[in-house]
Amino acid sequence: MAKRTVKLMNREPWPRQYVEQRTPSRANVADLVRSLKDAKNESPLQTCLASTPALLKPLGPVVNDVWCFDRPSLGGELFPDFLLASRLSTGIHWTYVELESPTARPLINAGRPSAKLAVALGQIRDWRIWLRENIAYARMHLGLLSIDAECDAIVIIGRRSMIASQHVVKYQELSRGNVRVMTYDRLLELAKGLVD
Repeated sequence: MAKRTVKLMNREPWPRQYVEQRTPSRANVADLVRSLKDAKNESPLQTCLASTPALLKPLGPVVNDVWCFDRPSLGGELFPDFLLASRLSTGIHWTYVELESPTARPLINAGRPSAKLAVALGQIRDWRIWLRENIAYARMHLGLLSIDAECDAIVIIGRRSMIASQHVVKYQELSRGNVRVMTYDRLLELAKGLVD
């Protein structure tokens, strides 16, 4: 079998969403830094990450074959910012990614989740509920092979400097089971780690 045919087969089952770029370049990371510096909300970061999905690769398992769905529709009702699919030897591993503003604080002064973070966590619950109720539709009609309502979910919100030192443990407690909360600083570190 020709090398090109094997490469095209690796893009299946979603050739248009396949992330060709194995790792982000220094220029890609610099673009993310610029977008982050100027962003007043999550919109420029959505654009930056959608144009360079290799920046999102470290959010899932470390594998070669990754697909990135930008603002996919869950039955026309719900729209995660990104859905990542990673091909493992055991099958497809899915990760929901929800972006919030880099200017939004993850925690309020009392150390409880901010309103923005609570909304993002609520969206994840809504996606899970929708998928539980519509799993056959999602797999067969939306083509989200092997997706499951309990797949990993990540909320990216705020900057590390917004988390008061006395609330670091409370912030860490937000990441439990299959839900992780991280700042844009952590995403940057993960992307830089792929480049270095």
